[in-house]
Amino acid sequence: MTALRASTLSVACALVVAVGDAASARDAVCAVDRFQDATSPGGAEVRMHVLNIGRPCTIVNHGLPAEQAHPAESGAITSPAHHGSAAFAAPDAVYVPAPGFAGSDAFAYEAFAKGRNDERLHLRVRVKVDVVLP
Repeated sequence: MTALRASTLSVACALVVAVGDAASARDAVCAVDRFQDATSPGGAEVRMHVLNIGRPCTIVNHGLPAEQAHPAESGAITSPAHHGSAAFAAPDAVYVPAPGFAGSDAFAYEAFAKGRNDERLHLRVRVKVDVVLP
């Protein structure tokens, strides 16, 4: 497997998504693919790649425009992970794999953030997780 780099993901509107680099903060344990359509009725699906060394992988959620001024205000896990833990602490969705686990996992969450005119955006995200051991 190629080396993973840490990423945070800013969920914007139904069409716009931005990914920022935070490698120094998480020391290459996590990568999250770009995704869009989190505000569509069916939500979005994203793939997360985690190197299992006991550290979290985080998706940072923002409204529209996708910037620090519009972080998700609240959210919740709507479908739990089976081989690790998933939690939502606004604006972050955080996954930590179980010790020694390698393989596939999944979880889902919803988040609420502000849009351009302070309207409330409802974000729905299904996360498919690929976990590898070092």
